[in-house]
Amino acid sequence: MKKIICAALAAAMPLAPASAATCWKKDHVEAAQVRNFEMMLMVSALRCNTSAYDFLPAYNQFVREKRVALVEVNDALRSHFADVAGLEGGLDAYDDYVIMLANSYGAGAGGLECRDLQAIQAAANAVPANRAAIWKLSDAAGITPRIDAPQCDMAIALANDLLADEDVSGGLVGRSMALAEGAVRQPPAVVRGPAN
Repeated sequence: MKKIICAALAAAMPLAPASAATCWKKDHVEAAQVRNFEMMLMVSALRCNTSAYDFLPAYNQFVREKRVALVEVNDALRSHFADVAGLEGGLDAYDDYVIMLANSYGAGAGGLECRDLQAIQAAANAVPANRAAIWKLSDAAGITPRIDAPQCDMAIALANDLLADEDVSGGLVGRSMALAEGAVRQPPAVVRGPAN
């Protein structure tokens, strides 16, 4: 069975550059994680603004001070969805994605209380105004990206592991798989197995 799966993966890999949009590039995964973090803060700031732990002004400060990084994140996500669904469909998919994130925090943020979220917001305001710093904080806060497909390099690694385990590729498929994030098409890989 693994040989059949490996052969199917190998046959599909020459199309990797065209179908790579079905997986998430590392840059887009990190952008999704930061956007998820920022959405958690936004919805929570609105939910907590009538509590003793109102941090809506701090959230607004965060958005003003980190605007360039947040726009960069949104641009990366729009790029991902445009790769998947085309320019017009990508904008709709991006909007749906952001709405899904917002709705996921409507009833709260995973057991965090307003005071916890206020502390996270203070930490977010304290980090440098760049995407990497916000990503590191989101990672430290336990935020994960919400993505609907595997990360590209992870999907490729899994396929390579399967191929290595079954020794059906004769070493020729790895070259095509390595192109999943590239834009250059290569001739189809030759798959060798028991039938050859």
